[in-house]
Amino acid sequence: MSKEKIILAAVDVFSENGYHRASMDEIALRANVAKGTLYYHFPGKAQLFKTLVAEGFQEIIDKIRADLQANLTLEEQIRKIIRHNLDLFLESSGLAHIVFNELSNSIDQDVLEELKILRIQYIHFLAEVLEEGKQEGVLRDINCKLAAAGIVGMLDSACNYFMNNTNELSRDHIERFFYTIITSGLFMTSGE
Repeated sequence: MSKEKIILAAVDVFSENGYHRASMDEIALRANVAKGTLYYHFPGKAQLFKTLVAEGFQEIIDKIRADLQANLTLEEQIRKIIRHNLDLFLESSGLAHIVFNELSNSIDQDVLEELKILRIQYIHFLAEVLEEGKQEGVLRDINCKLAAAGIVGMLDSACNYFMNNTNELSRDHIERFFYTIITSGLFMTSGE
């Protein structure tokens, strides 16, 4: 229970103060745990930060895996992938702030390297989903890793844009828009 409280408090502190100005003392205070408890779970700020981002990626992967077990069509899977990415960032604005702002604000190089690995693992996971569709003849003959990287990049940018322009477009509009773009580019058409 205290680990979850620490993670929730850390999301708030990192998103409010940024990585460099966030302190373990403030995180312990917000989580209402002793500093010893905080350091028991996370030996340092870098490890805590990595955990936050890793859990965000893992949450999306877990939801997509559950969807894959439900025997959805590839079209439905792609709609769910878009929705899960949007949900993670739009429903957890603190985590979104961390991903969109802190990952580019000169945080420790070792932290960036580990987070880069997590992102690559997520892209590979999506590429496997796309590869299945390609093998089934539903998708065009595409480079699935490149397509997965493009999807992740588009959705990241869309979430960042939406968070800064919430009055301009609805979340549903963004979801439909990216579904159309992605499926139009990837799926076989009747004439192919």
